[in-house]
Amino acid sequence: AVHMIFNGEFDEPWAPGEVRESKFVFIGKNLNHEELKTGFEACILTPELEARKTKDLRFKVGDVVECRTENGFEAGQITALMFRDEFMPTGVVAPYQVQLVSGDLIWAPEDDDAFIRAKQ
Repeated sequence: AVHMIFNGEFDEPWAPGEVRESKFVFIGKNLNHEELKTGFEACILTPELEARKTKDLRFKVGDVVECRTENGFEAGQITALMFRDEFMPTGVVAPYQVQLVSGDLIWAPEDDDAFIRAKQ
């Protein structure tokens, strides 16, 4: 039987002169090669994709919003779009960084009313 195995950890440094590449191997019957390839290519962050994702966001820098925190929804202002910092998990980009009225800087994990909404 074939099992679903995936290891995304980088636990060995590249050897000097080693070609830096990663490969996915799919084992199965009747796999649609073009569909798989197109799907993965759509995940590559290009300037065009980043611009489209930014354009699709509901809020812009300077907008006043409310963010869900451990204390309920708190008011704040958008300070950055497509935010990333070194403390976030690998590959994670938050749609918004927000400075709360309290002065705390937080980030919204998704562009969804469950996490961030227009100030009411």
